Amino acid sequence: MSNRLTIKGQVTIPKEIRDFLGLTEGASAVNFEIAEDGSVRVTRAQAEAAARSARAPRAGAVAPCDRILGLLAGSYI
Repeated sequence: MSNRLTIKGQVTIPKEIRDFLGLTEGASAVNFEIAEDGSVRVTRAQAEAAARSARAPRAGAVAPCDRILGLLAGSYI
């Protein structure tokens, strides 16, 4: 299953995956983990992690998902 990345670096999580992870619109968050082999694992975030991710980021901070997408695209070293 593949999806295109938008110009803003966004991708839609397919409904089948959202249902499997129990993600609901606006109330859920996901974690991204990079494995040593270069694969990326997406998991549902726990409640407190979801609450933290809903807060506004610090000025100049790079969102974790932007950093991961940058790593995948070769933008970050």
